[in-house]
Amino acid sequence: MSDDTTSGGGIVKIVAALGWVAVIGGAGLIGYGIYALLQSDFGMAAGAPLMAGGAVTTALGLLAIVNATMARAMIDTANNTARLLAAGGTAAATTAAATAAPDVPDFTAKSSARDEDDAEDFPALETGQAGRDEGISDDETPDLPPFEPATRAPAAPAPAPVTPDMSDPRLWPLAVDEFDLDGHLAMTLEDGSIAVETPAGWARLPNLDDARTWLSQGG
Repeated sequence: MSDDTTSGGGIVKIVAALGWVAVIGGAGLIGYGIYALLQSDFGMAAGAPLMAGGAVTTALGLLAIVNATMARAMIDTANNTARLLAAGGTAAATTAAATAAPDVPDFTAKSSARDEDDAEDFPALETGQAGRDEGISDDETPDLPPFEPATRAPAAPAPAPVTPDMSDPRLWPLAVDEFDLDGHLAMTLEDGSIAVETPAGWARLPNLDDARTWLSQGG
């Protein structure tokens, strides 16, 4: 994310660089203090101040680095949120067109017609006629169960279409991360929901699976 949305990125880099310089300088002072402690005639009087100053300098450098890292994360979060809010007008204007659910074909009528055709192709057997053809009398004809065609199981219903939230993105939670989702720019919001950028505007889905399902349905 670029720093042209939220200012302060340059200052953060400078603070981080100064922090590293302070850490390196403090380590050098500590090393020189140890050397003076071991080699100087003054002993502790010569090495202790240098070691104490090096420790303080190193601690201040580490503190500057930590603060710069936290500030950078806050700037990235603010930039992600600014991009999401900038698309608020476009998403509100195209809500009705984007929320139209695709037509789901009805498979019930086709299954019923197919079952009737199967029933006509397999009529019930006449046990008496079969016995006469083989030279067996009616008394000796075995009792055969009536033939019933197998009924096909109804087709599984199509999955229900996923309807995203196309409301004003300015009312959504803040964005904490951005990534690519099937060729679309997507962001993870603070509540765990997913915001996806489409030609019709920003769409908000409850989770990552629903977002992928919605995109596969032509969202």
